[in-house]
Amino acid sequence: MKPFRILCLALLTGAATPVLALPDDANQPIRIQANAATLDDRRSTAVYTGNVIITQGSMRLTGNRVTLTTNDAGDVSKVVSVGSPATYRQQPEADGSPVDARAQTIEYHAAANRVVLIDQAFLEQSGNTFQGQRVSYDIERQVVDAGRADAAEGESAERIEIIIQPRKRTEPATNDET
Repeated sequence: MKPFRILCLALLTGAATPVLALPDDANQPIRIQANAATLDDRRSTAVYTGNVIITQGSMRLTGNRVTLTTNDAGDVSKVVSVGSPATYRQQPEADGSPVDARAQTIEYHAAANRVVLIDQAFLEQSGNTFQGQRVSYDIERQVVDAGRADAAEGESAERIEIIIQPRKRTEPATNDET
């Protein structure tokens, strides 16, 4: 009966906790689809395996194995998705372009409202792309931080690649030279 209780707890508290979701999405129910689930009440974890798809509003997280951890209050504290690749997508604003991301491992840290992409990380936001071994995305502020955090100073770390699209101009350029 305990596994059923933690599953219900994870689903019910998740509805009130924004799992990878912005405020508009936080009011939506969380839907988890998987081939199997293992629930550990003592460790406050739920592990979903086999083509896992988690959705909440505009947010969609996929992976081969997703581990959901709750804190003592029953709120989601961390979600780790592992895949080939794991994917994340969310529409941050109603009229904005979606954030699309993929990596071998995607971590969501609830307290920081941050997504960390690890190993073959790729994130696209408003046509701009960020690639590297590690990319961090602050969901609330919509800030991207790319680079390898574990590279020592002077060590030749794998470089990141960022492609920034030119902004569309609304007015034609004027020639001030006369």
